[in-house]
Amino acid sequence: MTVLLDLRRVFLNENTVMRLRTDVAVSEAGADVAFEGETVAADIKVENRAGFVEFTADVSFICRFDCDRCASPVSRNFHFQFRHTLVPQLSEESGDDYIEAPDYKLDTDTLLRDDILLALPSKRLCKESCKGLCPKCGKNLNEGSCGCALQEADPRLAALKKLLEQE
Repeated sequence: MTVLLDLRRVFLNENTVMRLRTDVAVSEAGADVAFEGETVAADIKVENRAGFVEFTADVSFICRFDCDRCASPVSRNFHFQFRHTLVPQLSEESGDDYIEAPDYKLDTDTLLRDDILLALPSKRLCKESCKGLCPKCGKNLNEGSCGCALQEADPRLAALKKLLEQE
């Protein structure tokens, strides 16, 4: 269900500030991450300063995902602050610098859900020093060595190895 935030009062009156706390639906985000709960709380501030309407949102949430290297489950706290300049209508020159709020209304769920998904790290690791899995046996190398011989010779170089051994 999409809820449109009515910003007419802010757009039409300079030095006007609107604050609210809302829940952003993330349950249908479609990402390979799971959010704790179906919504993420967002503290929103919309302010008209000298005719420019600035949208600011602070979001904090817990996200669960599998590490990209070792596949261990991870639960991590995230906090982001998003800022956008709002305009009632985009012009051809405005490009990606502004967010359009047609009829002074803004779909905050869609905007913040997209912001959150874009802000999440593309490489999700349990820790920066994650060693991953052994390519031979699949053991999690963060838990210790597996004992596999990792230095296998490239089979394409076997003939060269034989020549070197003859010398």
